[in-house]
Amino acid sequence: MSRLDIAEREVKLELIASIAKSQHALSRILSTVADFTDWSPEAAKHIGENVRLLTQLQESMAGAVTGWPLRRSTRKTGEPAPPWLNTQLHSDDKTRQ
Repeated sequence: MSRLDIAEREVKLELIASIAKSQHALSRILSTVADFTDWSPEAAKHIGENVRLLTQLQESMAGAVTGWPLRRSTRKTGEPAPPWLNTQLHSDDKTRQ
């Protein structure tokens, strides 16, 4: 392993450690926001949105460093399709009785 590879790994590890510290700080902020919501719901909502944006930034940085894309679950909208049922499994199927 060359000196450049070692230096690159060290930088990546430092960045990951920094992201971990930042996540810890964000968790403390969220705890404070939870206490703050009774006094000012709008301010708490605004702070929560900022924390969400910071978390997304950290996820993209971590993905860039590790080379692993971090997939976020997304909420799907629209009409769900009717369930597909095998005709052999229907409870109202007269042929199975």
